[in-house]
Amino acid sequence: MNKSSLRRLAGLLVLTVLLAAAPLAPAEEAPNVTQLMNSYTELDLSPYLGKTVFINFFTEWCFYCMQEMPDIKTLYDTYSEDELAIVLVHVWDGENADNTASVKEKYGMEEMTFFEDEDMMVASLVGLQGYPASLFLNPDGTLEAAANYMLTLEQMTGQLDAMGVARKAAEE
Repeated sequence: MNKSSLRRLAGLLVLTVLLAAAPLAPAEEAPNVTQLMNSYTELDLSPYLGKTVFINFFTEWCFYCMQEMPDIKTLYDTYSEDELAIVLVHVWDGENADNTASVKEKYGMEEMTFFEDEDMMVASLVGLQGYPASLFLNPDGTLEAAANYMLTLEQMTGQLDAMGVARKAAEE
């Protein structure tokens, strides 16, 4: 195994540990999640380099995932799209694209970015241990914080505010 592969493996292990850790665990040795996703999955995060990225893993059958959806929609409506990208990863854990369509319609999320994790490769890469799960990435693609449980709107906004993400200007 070459040095590059060992670094990637170490990054995956750190990511897996963080998902199992305490509330919004900060990354100590921040793996570059964008590079890992681009190398091992179909999820291309490179268009979001330069922006903070909030990634949420969900299934429609997950009660807590659906509890988060209105709050995630509020994030989308509140923060500047020039500074924040939100990517909702629908893990096909007994589901399909019809479930995504249902979630989009029910929560008014038609304009938001969804990724269909049909083969559950993205979920496997991050060591997903349950739903919901969230990752907060810095503009350089490195991991800032992670949670493997339901977050409140206050926790989400608190993390984004701490990362310096600008809110949209108030409409006049």
